[in-house]
Amino acid sequence: MNQEIKYYLFIVATFGIISIILQSIFVPFIEIYDVWKPDVVLIVVLLIGKRFGSVYGSTTGFILGIIQDSLTTMPIGITALPKALAGYASGKMNTLKMEGTVTYLWFILFIFLHEFVYFFIMQFKLDISFTYLIYSRIFPNTIYTTVMLWITFSSTQKYFDNP
Repeated sequence: MNQEIKYYLFIVATFGIISIILQSIFVPFIEIYDVWKPDVVLIVVLLIGKRFGSVYGSTTGFILGIIQDSLTTMPIGITALPKALAGYASGKMNTLKMEGTVTYLWFILFIFLHEFVYFFIMQFKLDISFTYLIYSRIFPNTIYTTVMLWITFSSTQKYFDNP
């Protein structure tokens, strides 16, 4: 096993477990109106995808999504698909060699698409119109997760920068 794979496994084990614990325990305390909340697991998936590539990003997104679903009352797999798609898209940023502010703009788009796919699937379970979900859940969650992404990436940048 080469050093890159070992480092990937270390990062997934460390930050993946921490993000799931934070999502389960800490995020309910910082929710706004019990509906707007950041997705800490998505933040880790995006950063891992950016650092290691699309295959590792989508794999991490799927695995962490399944683990996150198994700890909640949500149907199994409902967050795994959007997180896998976001991890794959984040990994594709490596081929485009984007850095700086442009990276954050793409992350905002990926977070929005994650929320869009997630709530598109959830609308069948909820009794709310999708248009209402877009402006009441998708946009606020995108903004909240983006702010948390900026804070997380600023404090953990040395772990997620390419060598």
